[in-house]
Amino acid sequence: MPLEGDSNFDGLKKAYANGVELRGKTLGIVGIGRIGQATAKMALGLGMKVIAADSFIPQVDVKVEFFDGQSITTTIVSQSLESLFKESDFITLHVPAQDGYIIGEKEFELLKDGVGIVNCARGGVIDEVALVKALDSGKVAFAGLDVFESEPKPEMTILMHPKISLTPHIGAATGEAQDRIGTELASQIITLLS
Repeated sequence: MPLEGDSNFDGLKKAYANGVELRGKTLGIVGIGRIGQATAKMALGLGMKVIAADSFIPQVDVKVEFFDGQSITTTIVSQSLESLFKESDFITLHVPAQDGYIIGEKEFELLKDGVGIVNCARGGVIDEVALVKALDSGKVAFAGLDVFESEPKPEMTILMHPKISLTPHIGAATGEAQDRIGTELASQIITLLS
């Protein structure tokens, strides 16, 4: 829009009018800890089916609270990564740093054609070379990356890829999140000193 919005409005509208609705789609969450659960709440609110894989959390009750005090609670049972990869329309990762890739070349082969992938967890949990190959082949429709294997200097093939949306590791960079982090750290320090 900044470059062509005044001269090519109809062309841009046509070029970008191929979105995908989230309602009714399956979101696979790899890592259903605190952040994975927060992601599940949003997805459930959008009408998505939510599945998860987590080797440390066999199941979790997720409570979605509404503005008027009502809520619903649903239980998400962890399943295998392989089944999550095969069933998901979108995959999001919320895991700590790993020794190896969670999604590498072999795992990309298991994914549905046209899957979308978001990684706001840690760089190095997705094989970026295999990701670019999967994007180029159409196996993966798009990726959103906030973290990178070679931070703070992501690879040029990642930075310039037209099917990757990028942010510079700012997943928790809201004023509210920083306040919560400060409060949590202060509480931990008080506990240690008590």
